Amino acid sequence: MSLAEDPPDERDAGGPGPSVIPGDRVTTPAALVDRRKLQRNIDAMARRIDRAGAQLWPHVKTHKSREITRLQRQAGACGVTAATLTEAELLADDGVAEILLAYPPAGHWRRERIVALARRCELIVACDSADAVIALDGACADAGVGLRYLWEVDCGLHRCGTEPGVATAELVTAVTRRTRAIEFAGLMTFPGHAYGAASDAELDAIARAELDAIHVTAAALRDRSIDCPVLSIGSTPTLHRPVGGIEGMIARPGNYVFYDATQVALGIVGVEDCALSVLATVVSRVASDRFVLDSGSKALSADRMSERSSGYGIVVGHPTVTISKLFEEHAIVHGPAGALAVGERLRIIPNHSCVVANLHPELHVVDGDRIVDRWQVGARGWAQRERA
Repeated sequence: MSLAEDPPDERDAGGPGPSVIPGDRVTTPAALVDRRKLQRNIDAMARRIDRAGAQLWPHVKTHKSREITRLQRQAGACGVTAATLTEAELLADDGVAEILLAYPPAGHWRRERIVALARRCELIVACDSADAVIALDGACADAGVGLRYLWEVDCGLHRCGTEPGVATAELVTAVTRRTRAIEFAGLMTFPGHAYGAASDAELDAIARAELDAIHVTAAALRDRSIDCPVLSIGSTPTLHRPVGGIEGMIARPGNYVFYDATQVALGIVGVEDCALSVLATVVSRVASDRFVLDSGSKALSADRMSERSSGYGIVVGHPTVTISKLFEEHAIVHGPAGALAVGERLRIIPNHSCVVANLHPELHVVDGDRIVDRWQVGARGWAQRERA
């Protein structure tokens, strides 16, 4: 199926592709994935992590797709990280042997599904409280299964995780004396606040703090004769910073497969590196300089993660056009008079590709402007997957 015909020179150059896609062969809004850019991004991160002497365990929350997971594993991923049990179950169904569930195991229903997963793969679970560890240990002991867990420390995001250093070391020391079935494997942290960095200097500081949080806590545990064989870090922005010192660690970037307008705003990549876009149609021109698209918050997401972002996405090929406001099914766009025409189809690089992939049931895989495949976003939602 063809969306339009790219000029051969633009297609071969691997540029961002045409900004205007005529025809009505694809219902909009629709999520498009540029197959060549996707592969290029996957290969580049695999080389980056390999050169750093670390292990790549990519986070599938970005794409929730078995097809993209397979590409990441083919490129050298040692294991895979999941945020939800649905993601982890999809990975196990596809034969992934080592999975890190980077989410607290609270709730009886979660522990039941974790126990079932632990029978199918080498499972590591993130925890940050004694209550969670003890409850998980009890569930595993009752079921006769074992697994490992990482303790999460807070490097400044202030989401999950305990205070780095002695405070965490004392908690871990106390809880390891009480477990029977599960084994303490090490530490993890997540610098998600890197996406909001106001400058390169601030981003560098976040990357350093991420490593400091891990190292100071591991040292405090060693002082208490507790080893940390696994140290896990990673976000796409911080792994692009030249901080070094991650040899032997598990790195968990996710966004890098697609990148997005936030990564462009941070200076991590250019628009030409962004593999995910949303195909949208101009549905109204309410003033000479104000237009409406059919890609609202239910297609683009309403995230503005960086103060350096100028709107709710980048309209490819239209640098003077800004997506200024989102309703559920409408995007308000401002630009020069006559910049867009009703019925025109556009590609938009979203601010947050991880959210956008989850909003769409399938990804239209394109080569230039030609659809070459369709991939299901198979791990959307939170329900337990039915095994075949």
